[in-house]
Amino acid sequence: MTEKEKREQNTGRRSVNRKNTGSAGTGTLRASNRTAERQKVQKRQQRAPKTVPVAGQAGGKVFKATNRTAEREKARVSAKKKPAGKAEATKGGQEEVGRWVQIRLIPIWLRVLLFLIGVVLAAVLGVMFGFSVIGDGKAADALKPETWQHIWKMIIGDV
Repeated sequence: MTEKEKREQNTGRRSVNRKNTGSAGTGTLRASNRTAERQKVQKRQQRAPKTVPVAGQAGGKVFKATNRTAEREKARVSAKKKPAGKAEATKGGQEEVGRWVQIRLIPIWLRVLLFLIGVVLAAVLGVMFGFSVIGDGKAADALKPETWQHIWKMIIGDV
């Protein structure tokens, strides 16, 4: 295999001798590339909205969605019974599914509560560490109310 044939095979382009191209030639011609055409078609199909059958049509099948989230969303929407003016049906009795719905595993209020518990726990552990390692006391003494009353009196200036 010559160098020219290797280049054609690797790049998908055919080299053309400039002497044969004339004044209108560019020097290279693109070989037929089926893979590139397939990729273009796949990109177009991915951009197109996905459709699922509407409940009650197509032989009574409820939903045949591509992912579980879309199935949940369709079930939730059908349970609410949309008003007739807002239904966006396309040809063939199919409805567009264009919105991705995210369902949180941990609710926001629980996240906030866990964060606050973590802050309090970090503060308590920091006080115990500072009282026992940096100071000369015991770690358990940092949690006693008498210790905090003494610290408060020192802040106010009674001691």
